[in-house]
Amino acid sequence: MSLQDNFRKAMRSYVYSVSILSNVSENKEYHAITVSSVTSVSIDPPSILVCINKTAGIHDSITMGSKYCINLLTKDHEELSNICSNYEEEKNRFTSDQWDLSDIPFIKNAQANIFCEVDQLIEYHTHTIVIGKVIKSNNADKIKTLTYVDGSYE
Repeated sequence: MSLQDNFRKAMRSYVYSVSILSNVSENKEYHAITVSSVTSVSIDPPSILVCINKTAGIHDSITMGSKYCINLLTKDHEELSNICSNYEEEKNRFTSDQWDLSDIPFIKNAQANIFCEVDQLIEYHTHTIVIGKVIKSNNADKIKTLTYVDGSYE
């Protein structure tokens, strides 16, 4: 097995929470992508990082100072997660009435919504590391976070 294969296998052993990053571009186009590489950076100031593949449709809409939302999904959002991770479903990402599209698009019934402003963009090979300053955060009372491990939702 190659280094990449062994690394991929090791990473599949991690249990990840599943989120959807959503934003609206300067052209007023809505974007969303399923992400699992989300990590808090600091509590002071509140900040978070997420990694976005440079080939993703949403990539070029994430610019310095732009705003986005990290929507932490519940177990009820598996279908929406699949839609937002499938390139062929891009046109269907915002058809659900679960979305609030009045400003920064967000999922109304998410486990949490973390609204951010892009503070840094760090290019690293195939991905861009996006560091965002948190500007607002909402949380559901009951915790039932959607997780992903070894290629399956849990």
